[in-house]
Amino acid sequence: MSRSDDRRMKELADRLVAMSPEPPPYPEEVSVTQREESSKRRPALVFAGAALVVLLAAGIPLLLARGGGEVDPAATSTTSTVASTVTTVPEATTTTGAAPTTTAPPVTTTQPAPTTTIPSEGVGGVFIFLTQTPENSFTGNPALVPFLTNVVASPGDHPVAVALSTLFNPGLTPPPGFESHVRPEIVVQSVNDESEALRVVDLSGEFIEGSGSGALGDFTMLNQMIFTATDDEVTTEVLFTVDGQPVTQFGSEGLDISSPLSRESFLDQVNSVNLETVITGIGEFPQVIEGIANVFEATVSLELVDSEDNVVYEDFTTATCGTGCWGDFSFLVEDFDFAVNPVTVRVFWHSAEDGSPADVVSVPSSWGEDGPWDFVP
Repeated sequence: MSRSDDRRMKELADRLVAMSPEPPPYPEEVSVTQREESSKRRPALVFAGAALVVLLAAGIPLLLARGGGEVDPAATSTTSTVASTVTTVPEATTTTGAAPTTTAPPVTTTQPAPTTTIPSEGVGGVFIFLTQTPENSFTGNPALVPFLTNVVASPGDHPVAVALSTLFNPGLTPPPGFESHVRPEIVVQSVNDESEALRVVDLSGEFIEGSGSGALGDFTMLNQMIFTATDDEVTTEVLFTVDGQPVTQFGSEGLDISSPLSRESFLDQVNSVNLETVITGIGEFPQVIEGIANVFEATVSLELVDSEDNVVYEDFTTATCGTGCWGDFSFLVEDFDFAVNPVTVRVFWHSAEDGSPADVVSVPSSWGEDGPWDFVP
């Protein structure tokens, strides 16, 4: 064999050796090797398990104590997502532990409206309403008649307070043929114009007792006060209070008058013909005589009668409503000087049965040289 053949054989032998698999280890080597790898892995597993136990032992109480509200910032991204979702709910500990807040309702203080002073009505006095028992009355109800008093209202006094105080004066002396059903000694404590249409009159406790003469007297007393405290154009309503409180029990019948009253409130308890303008017998003519009536066919009659009972002037007019409803009436008396010719003004309606005057209201046009009647001497 040549040298080149020898070299080829050697290379072929090396290739076979390189291609052949490694021989299996001896049994002793296998067991030793496995024990060494197991001993190396076991401490790592034990350490990892212990670490997991420690983390669980520490994390679970922490989560329970926080009520699931927050997670340690070192948590994984998944845990952080849960934490961000849970923290949007308010923590129970914050709500429970906060001191209760009590909000007291605001205290509303109502200041009384200032008393309004208006110019005194009439010449040197104020108007009050008295009553008269009409002649040939069909209803038996009293008639309302206004008078100009000689009580002068000072600049600081409300004229209505002065007028009502005149009605309540124990020394009030009505003219012959007239009377008042208002209980004396009632005190007017204030008069306030709450609005253009409403007036509030505050009175002392005696007002609640009424007139002391029964139900008709109570209604008549109220009508006198209502007509005295209001007018038929601007201030149309009045509210009577006692010591600032509404009145729910008035007079002998316990009448509830806690709401504002008007001249229409108790017209069923007055005569079918009533006057609303003062007849004084002073001043220039012509004279206007106005009032309200609920009469047959709305026809109202007027007579002027002298001292010898002669009719020196007569007229009639039609009210705005009648025969079951209330209407306004007005007379314009021309070419007659009341100051020179003292007369008695008679307003009535003619009975549908026999044509006789019914529910006649009679008012003298003159009370003497001094003008208005001296109601409180």
